[in-house]
Amino acid sequence: MPAREKGDSKSLPPISSTQVRHLFGSVSDDTTMAILAIGASVEELEVAASYLQGEGGQVDRAGHPMIGKVAQLYDVLIADELYANSER
Repeated sequence: MPAREKGDSKSLPPISSTQVRHLFGSVSDDTTMAILAIGASVEELEVAASYLQGEGGQVDRAGHPMIGKVAQLYDVLIADELYANSER
């Protein structure tokens, strides 16, 4: 990723299907496309991945509810065959 200079107002480059698969494994092409369509940042993808992996207890999550793009990502991911049958 190119270095950003102070005052550079350009947005970060969009996430790629490679980044999606790196974080979430071999999800379906439909799931990958749905994730890309959400337009989330890498940070939002990482937060969704941590929720998907069950990281943090109920107390931790109480202060950080899933909202916005993270909630959308989570909903798309739990519908994917790779995660649909996982016990959460």
